[in-house]
Amino acid sequence: MSHPLNITSSRLQRRTVLRGALAVAACSASPMRTAQAAPAISNAGAKIELTEAQIADLQKSIKGTVVLPSSPSYAEERRVWSPAFDRKPALIVKATSTKDVQAAVQFARAHDILTAVRCGGHSYAGFSVVDDGMVIDLKLMNGVTVDPRKKTAHIAGGALLGNLDRATAAHKLATTAGVVSHTGVGGLATGGGQGRLGRKFGLTCDNNLGVEMVLADGSIVRANAKENPDLYWAVRGGGGNFGIVTDFEFQLHEYDGIITSLSYAFPSAKAKDLMKVYADLSAQAPLELSMSGGVRTSDRGETTCSISGTFLGPKAAAEAACKAVASLGAPINTRIEEMDYVKLQATADGSMYSSYFGYSRYSYLRQLDPKLVDLVLDYVLRANTPRTSVSFGAQGGAIAKVKETATAFAERDGIYQCAVATNWKPGEDPAAGQSHVRELWAMIDPLSTGGFYINELYDDPEERIRKSFRGNYARLVDIKTKVDPTNFFHLNPNIKPKT
Repeated sequence: MSHPLNITSSRLQRRTVLRGALAVAACSASPMRTAQAAPAISNAGAKIELTEAQIADLQKSIKGTVVLPSSPSYAEERRVWSPAFDRKPALIVKATSTKDVQAAVQFARAHDILTAVRCGGHSYAGFSVVDDGMVIDLKLMNGVTVDPRKKTAHIAGGALLGNLDRATAAHKLATTAGVVSHTGVGGLATGGGQGRLGRKFGLTCDNNLGVEMVLADGSIVRANAKENPDLYWAVRGGGGNFGIVTDFEFQLHEYDGIITSLSYAFPSAKAKDLMKVYADLSAQAPLELSMSGGVRTSDRGETTCSISGTFLGPKAAAEAACKAVASLGAPINTRIEEMDYVKLQATADGSMYSSYFGYSRYSYLRQLDPKLVDLVLDYVLRANTPRTSVSFGAQGGAIAKVKETATAFAERDGIYQCAVATNWKPGEDPAAGQSHVRELWAMIDPLSTGGFYINELYDDPEERIRKSFRGNYARLVDIKTKVDPTNFFHLNPNIKPKT
C-alpha cells in the first residue's frame, strides 16, 4: 500500500519502545550505548515495535551506523534541504557500502518498515525522509574514481554533484550534473539529470553507462547495455522506483572548464519585447549556450524581466552569441562573467539547507506560443505578486537528439521547460503566491506536453506522472512488476506494479 505524501499532517503518537543500544553517528561501527527510540511504521501504516535485539542485529550487520531518535546527531541527520519537511524517522541507517545498503533493505523487508532513500536530500516532494520509517542514507558513500584514458567515472550512490564536478575537472573532463553542488547524484541521474552542459552533452541519464544497485529483494545486480538491459533502460529517467543505485558509471567529455555566466535584466515594460528576442535567440542558439527568459517579482513588489544563462566558452564568444539582446536597449543590470565551471556550479549553493518554503509547477512546451507568452506576461504584470516568477528555459540540442524510447526519460521534444514558482519565509502567508502559481499554471498547462521533469515533482497526480513517461510507461510498469512487485520503493514519482 502506498504511503501518502504528507507535508503538514501530524505524526502518529510517538512512544518509547527501545531501551537498548545504538551506534553513535560515525563512518564505521562504534561501541554501543544505552538509547531510546520511537516506534516504526509499516508500509500499510501499522505500528511496528522493534526490539533492542533487532536493532543490535542490524548494527552488527553493517559497517556504517544506525542512528536513533535518542542519538546526539539525530536532529542533524534527519534534516533535508527543504524546511517544509520536518520529519522524524524511527531509524536512519548511514550506509558505507553496497553491502550495508543490502543489509538495510533486507532488514526493512523482514520487518515491513516504510523506507525512504536519501542521497543529497534535495527531493522537492520530501521523499528523502519519512515519519516513523527507516531512512537509508547514502551520503557517506561519496567516492568518485575517474579513468581519464577511457573518459569515464565511477560515482558512488551518495556522491554529491560537487564531488563529481571536482573529480572530473581535475582531468579537464565533465558530464552534465545539475546546478547546485550539494544535490545528490543518485536522485538527479535516475530522474533524468538536467544541467548547464545538457544542450552540449545530453542529460545525465544519457551519459549513464551502467549501474550497480540493490533491488527490493536485497539482491545486488549490475545493469548496463549487455547485463539486465531492461533495468538499465528503466533507471535512466524512471527515478528511484526500481532499487537503490550504489554505483554509477558515467561517460565524460573533454571540457576545459571555461564558462561564462550571463544575465540581462530589463524593466517590466520591456517584457513582451524581451520574450520575442528570447524566442528568436533560443531557437538559433549554439549548443554551447543554455538560457532562460522570463519575469520575476521581488519581495519588494518590483517586477523585472530577464534573459540569463551560460555559455561554454570565453566571455567574448558569449557576448557574440547574445548580441541580439542589444536591440532591447540598455539593461538596468548586466552580468557577463567568465569563470571556472566548478566555481559556477557552487554559486547557487547557499547553505546546505534552504531557509525558504517553496511551491512550483513545471512542464514542457514544444514551442513558445506568442499568444500564451503575452497572456502570461499580462497576468504577471497585473498581479504584481511578491517573490514569484515564471521562466521558459531552453532545452533541445543533444537532449532532443535522443529517441523518446531510448531511455525511460521521454520528454525529448519539450524544447522549453516552463517553471512557475513562489517562495516564502517561515511565518509568512503563502496564500497569494500559491494562488498566483496555480492561476498561471491553469493558463499554461493546456498548451504543454502534459508531462514534466519528475525530479521536480511536488503534488502532481498519478495521471501526470504517467503522461511524463508517455509510451514508455507500460514498459516501466512491466519492469517495476518484475523487480519490485510489492512496491517497496514507492516514496518517489511512483510507478505502480501490476497487481
